[in-house]
Amino acid sequence: MTFLKCAAALIALIFGATSGHAADSVNGRWAADPAACWGGGSTPAQSAFVVSSYAVRWLGDTCRVGRMYKTGETIHLQAFCWSAEGERTIPVSMTPHADRLAVVWDRGSRGVLQRCP
Repeated sequence: MTFLKCAAALIALIFGATSGHAADSVNGRWAADPAACWGGGSTPAQSAFVVSSYAVRWLGDTCRVGRMYKTGETIHLQAFCWSAEGERTIPVSMTPHADRLAVVWDRGSRGVLQRCP
């Protein structure tokens, strides 16, 4: 199996339904308020948090997933990000529970988000 296939399998395992429930997957669009689900605001309350198996987007940053690991139900990422302010590495932690997602972005807690419809 090639490195890329191994990496893709690992990403699918971590971002997929790890506890056997599809609702626990972190892939998708999340927001503090349903009105912010499709917005691109500059604060956590106004901006949607978007997660895919290879990227995260939030608060004007678009990030490629680098390293990742899991402790319990929490997924930790090293995200390689770029925005209008330049490039940087951001640590991201996500803890799913039902249709909620607790997010720590760049070492600052951003609260609990809900899955967008």
